Amino acid sequence: MNPARKFCTNDRGKKQKEPGPHRRLIMHIDMDAFFAAVEEAHLPVLKGKPVIIGGPADGRGVVTTCSYEARKYGVHSAMSSAEAIKLCPQGIFIHTSAYKYSHASLEIMKILSEFSPQVEPFSVDEAFLDITNTANRYGGPANLAMEVKRRIWDSQKLTASIGIAAIRFVAKMASGVHKPDGLTIIEPGREKEFLWPQPIGKLWGVGPKSEVAFNKLGIKTIGDLANYPKAKMKKYFGVVGESLSDMANGIGEDEVRFTDGDSDDKSMGHEHTFDEDVINPDRILGMLLYLSDKVSRRLRMGGYKGRTITLKLKYSDLKLITRARTIFKNTDCANTIYETARYLLEKNRFTERPIRLIGVSVASLEKIEFELQQDLLEPPSLRADRVDEVIDYLRDKFGEHSIRFARTQLKY
Repeated sequence: MNPARKFCTNDRGKKQKEPGPHRRLIMHIDMDAFFAAVEEAHLPVLKGKPVIIGGPADGRGVVTTCSYEARKYGVHSAMSSAEAIKLCPQGIFIHTSAYKYSHASLEIMKILSEFSPQVEPFSVDEAFLDITNTANRYGGPANLAMEVKRRIWDSQKLTASIGIAAIRFVAKMASGVHKPDGLTIIEPGREKEFLWPQPIGKLWGVGPKSEVAFNKLGIKTIGDLANYPKAKMKKYFGVVGESLSDMANGIGEDEVRFTDGDSDDKSMGHEHTFDEDVINPDRILGMLLYLSDKVSRRLRMGGYKGRTITLKLKYSDLKLITRARTIFKNTDCANTIYETARYLLEKNRFTERPIRLIGVSVASLEKIEFELQQDLLEPPSLRADRVDEVIDYLRDKFGEHSIRFARTQLKY
């Protein structure tokens, strides 16, 4: 069956009602086994086989992702490649190819922008859309979602799973219910019915360590958390506990934080949430350099340069802080992005408190049609962008993890 035509409703197999007209409609789209699927689209002979994306099994490689066929053997992301090959000896290992994935991602985002002016790329293979004002043009959100699936399949030969709800995090959770190639719509007012039976570990924001802590309190399901005294949640887990309690009761944001792609404010960025709050400056700066490097490479792949560098931080109390600085000249240089973000970090003394999340982005982007003439007074061997070009070449040839800055080798 053409994957674009597959329609997954609720677990009872009955078509769900469309959400009411007076609530915001948020769609979350999550590409299925994205990296592996892109490789299969480029090389169809891989279809139906256990494809594993990551480092080589004979070294210290790590699985980035894998096809659903490989997952049947117990292979999963973040697993060592050596362990993966033991579980799945017939697995086909492929080095990551950032150019392929970035190109496919950009094409998918272009398609999504045709269905809503409010698109928020959440990662390379995920995005939120506000379809409140566009769903009716397609005969309702379900029809819109199916058309999105069809367009992506026709363009990229990739499938996606979609969740639609009135609340942002519920839409994200819904997209994961019927993978791969699923569609799940949660009617406004039925959030608790959807959330409460699920294990507490399924709640967005609850990691393995938090799940263990909740289990010790007798909280096994999201419903258990919803009915647990909120005051005690705050006592045990602080502001995070309060926030999770609200989420368990179906309370959350209904906004899509989008950027107008035609404005000067469009940006590219990456962020990282630490497993535990971090105050060690070396770990923080190492991650900042790693993120700056990723943003730099993504800019060059897209042919963009920008002038405004933004640092994003979140502390354990979930307080979000951003600081930005506009530099004199457009850049796609990893070192320039890093040094500017580091300046913002140290100037504002942000490392004096444990950090939960850190991110960096570059805005005020301009498409580079041609390279400006090289400064004749600056020796080519000393130019930072030449270093980036060499790094790009090595990564394109040998894989994304073939070369890194020394500081980014720290474990996170």
